[in-house]
Amino acid sequence: MHKKQFLNTYKTVDKLNKETQKTAEKPSLYRSKDDERLIKDFHYAKFQKNLHNTQQSNALKALLNKKDWSEEDTETLLAALR
Repeated sequence: MHKKQFLNTYKTVDKLNKETQKTAEKPSLYRSKDDERLIKDFHYAKFQKNLHNTQQSNALKALLNKKDWSEEDTETLLAALR
């Protein structure tokens, strides 16, 4: 009986070790370092463009200075951010 419990414990430990190894070895999100750099540069450039557009938008500036917003103002804001 003790020998059987002992072997089952080893099996359990082996299963746990295999599961931790599988979770530790996640595949990379990118195919290569160059792909990673290109994708990150693309997203950063897209962010910079959107930031520039929102900072230069007169409609957004007027909305931010307004105290009471109507439904039309909310729709204008959403349209400007798309």
